[in-house]
Amino acid sequence: MGEKYSFKNSGKAKLILRVIGFVCTGLGLIFIVVGLIDFFGAMGGFGMPTNFWAFFVGAPLLFVGGSCLSFGYLHAFANYSAGETAPVAKDVTNYMLDGTREEFTKTVAGVTEAVKGKEPIDEGLVCPNCGTKNEPGALFCDNCGKPLGKKCPACGEVNDADATYCRKCGKRL
Repeated sequence: MGEKYSFKNSGKAKLILRVIGFVCTGLGLIFIVVGLIDFFGAMGGFGMPTNFWAFFVGAPLLFVGGSCLSFGYLHAFANYSAGETAPVAKDVTNYMLDGTREEFTKTVAGVTEAVKGKEPIDEGLVCPNCGTKNEPGALFCDNCGKPLGKKCPACGEVNDADATYCRKCGKRL
């Protein structure tokens, strides 16, 4: 079948790419400078440019050198980038999940139970006024006495305390 690629010579390949990259970049810059000096020197009244072709040799050399350098230092750059971004991504994820883990766990448990065909467990309501967790089926808060929900006069459904319309029948509360 296919042979797995070996990275045994990657150190040698990186060194070769880096050397070629620095040589080509240096030569490319020299050729570009010579071509530009010749061109702008000719514009100053010294005659026609004779070595402007050097610019057109230097530009591809500069490109090849830059490409070789980017491949030669790719692993080092990738390691540096990963080392800088991974802790930030972890902190952002933890910040976004902070305070939602319980709700996420409840949601996953509810979905799992629904898939298994079981009824989800009623864990009671949290009071919108003081934040106290109350027993399942409670209509008023154990701590502050405020109503935990509004009972629909038409169908009897218990809705959130701040609801304007019934979630079951749509009548105004």
